[in-house]
Amino acid sequence: MAMNPMQKKARTSFLLGMLLTLIVTGIIIALLIAQLANTKKQDETITYRTVYVISQNVNSGETIDGMMTMQEVRSEYVPNNAITSASQFSENSTAKINLKKGTVLTTDMINEDGIGVTPDIRLQEYNMIVLPTQLEEGETIDVRLRLPSGVDFIVLSGKYVEQTDSGTIWIKVSEEEILTMSNAIVEAYIMEGSYLYATTYVDPGMQNSSIPTYIASQEVINLMYANPNITNEAINAIAARYTENARNQRNSINSSLNEYTEERTQNIEESTQEEIEKMQSARQQYVDGLGA
Repeated sequence: MAMNPMQKKARTSFLLGMLLTLIVTGIIIALLIAQLANTKKQDETITYRTVYVISQNVNSGETIDGMMTMQEVRSEYVPNNAITSASQFSENSTAKINLKKGTVLTTDMINEDGIGVTPDIRLQEYNMIVLPTQLEEGETIDVRLRLPSGVDFIVLSGKYVEQTDSGTIWIKVSEEEILTMSNAIVEAYIMEGSYLYATTYVDPGMQNSSIPTYIASQEVINLMYANPNITNEAINAIAARYTENARNQRNSINSSLNEYTEERTQNIEESTQEEIEKMQSARQQYVDGLGA
């Protein structure tokens, strides 16, 4: 049967449309194949480096040991100073800045000045220090002694707060620091109007620890020199600190202490008893909590 002109025109248009569609589809497929081939070729030229990546958020001043994983990262995304070997850090390495999970670790981000745990290090509890209202665990503090005269001394410096509650902190201290702190506590008890307080570092990872300025009494210094539990490094540090200027500072403390000759025993007894009662109360709450 003969096809009328309208049908013939429609059929021709349909065939041309199909042909055009096939041509366009073929071009798209060819471009995709070319793109995939190019991508594969590029992938073959990409190099990867094994680096250390932070596995959880780390605050400035915290140790990074156990908070990293090894991952392969494309070389163009790896800084030149990225840490690629375990020999580039130690168990005492601390973060200089706050680090987010997934950050590629670099040598500029860590501090190797951490002090190792020597045999004389102990975890010590103190409840007579006036603490900052917003102090949290993991922050770094100095412990200072303020005298009634307004003179202010740094007793302990750069101490990491292991734990804290409303009135107590737990920090790691050496034998020398324990004796120095004990001396400062007793003298703060003697001198009414003096007190021990803590100040918080703004960025402990980037800030160097303060240099202690408080000098213990001569009796305590002599005890330190004779104490076999104090390391040679600490003894040398004590000797270096005990300069002529330091002795003059010590004399100012002794002068203030002499004003409390009659009251000193009573002041020490009352303050020590208060300290003991605080510790007993805290201990009882802890024990009660264990049985809950």
